[in-house]
Amino acid sequence: MREQFKNVLVFKTDKKVLTYQEMVQEALMDYKDIIKWNVDMDDQDKVLRIECDSLSAEEIILKMKQAEFFCEELKD
Repeated sequence: MREQFKNVLVFKTDKKVLTYQEMVQEALMDYKDIIKWNVDMDDQDKVLRIECDSLSAEEIILKMKQAEFFCEELKD
């Protein structure tokens, strides 16, 4: 199991449905550089956190928008 990764990207999203996890997984499945991701469904911003090697926030936002998700990077 890999323990080190290059990027941790954090986004605000908008979906509030029960199948949200599966929808995000389907939207992101093309990216082999994603090591781990999760969505905090208890947070009001439905925070999506992605650990990856080489993807940029812009790439994730574009992919999520193509899948009809609102997605905005959260800064520190």
